[in-house]
Amino acid sequence: MKTLLTAALATLCLVASSALASDIKLGNWNIQTLTYSGDPQTVFPDDYVRTPSDFADLRRWRDLVGADVFLLQEVTSPAAIDEVFPVADGWQHCISGQYAKDQGNDAAPICTLTGATASRPLGSSRAQYTAVAWRNQAGLKVGPVADYAALNVKSADSDGTIRDLRWGLDVTVTVGSAELRILVVHMKSGCFDDRINFRLFTVDPATTVPMKDACDTVGRQMFPLHAWIAAREASNDAWLVVGDFNRRLDAGAGRHQDEVWQALTAYSPAFDGRDRDNRQDIVIYRAPYKAPSVCWAETSNSLPATLAESDDYNMLPIEFFLFGSAARAKLDPSSQRQIAWTPSTPADRKRLSDHCPSVMPARTQ
Repeated sequence: MKTLLTAALATLCLVASSALASDIKLGNWNIQTLTYSGDPQTVFPDDYVRTPSDFADLRRWRDLVGADVFLLQEVTSPAAIDEVFPVADGWQHCISGQYAKDQGNDAAPICTLTGATASRPLGSSRAQYTAVAWRNQAGLKVGPVADYAALNVKSADSDGTIRDLRWGLDVTVTVGSAELRILVVHMKSGCFDDRINFRLFTVDPATTVPMKDACDTVGRQMFPLHAWIAAREASNDAWLVVGDFNRRLDAGAGRHQDEVWQALTAYSPAFDGRDRDNRQDIVIYRAPYKAPSVCWAETSNSLPATLAESDDYNMLPIEFFLFGSAARAKLDPSSQRQIAWTPSTPADRKRLSDHCPSVMPARTQ
């Protein structure tokens, strides 16, 4: 199985762009704690407050990417999404039902469609949510859109405070005869390449208590994420998991592959090569694959002055398109690329986003 997985990953670099007719483009973007213009609240006290020109530049960046469907992270409300993807300009968007729940309403995704007004959040706090935005164009359908709240395995602070984690957003995209089932994720931060306990992979987090350690929390998220993938495989769906994984999957922290990769593929070799995971193995592809991030490369320092800065400046990517065999036949992973804002200044990283969007073409036939 090890050979099969390695070969499957390696073939990503061999797919010729000309082999696929690129009918739509999928975009992935974490728009760092995005609030609406004039929002009196921020997610964190030291968040940069964007100006009208900053929002205009975010829309310029959006157009540079040129995606038809954007899978989003760190947006705080429908009104915030509308600043970059205005319904008035032909966009539509949906935000996770976690936003509705936090606003005291029924927990269901809120979709802002043509002619609607994007709602603004109430209260004195803001939080990060997953979302999807798409161009209103013929032949492109987005929906159904559903929550995947199982990723909220919760985490514990040192003082015992229990905190929520971000829900996934389960999105079906249909273009022509092609249907893609996409899970938008923003996984727990703080465990970029450290070891994760294998024993957490196969244990339902509903049967355990929240943990303080970030790597333990990521380990607990692996069970529901693998379950979603396994269900899609069982249905022979063309599926993707897209978003901010907060994990350097190319770092190879595990014995053969990164431990998150082992958890999702259910292939976890021990030192003797024996597969410790008795679940059915799943072949998963990813893009980018063993390619450095180009995000803010002009202003980043690959050799940080202090260890505390190392996670900020490490150039291995943490955002990915993950997909199975059925989806791979509809994608052009060799054309996946990150779109950096250039030329850039150090200030751009705060005023726009500390994450750069990426795009991957898909075909509809």
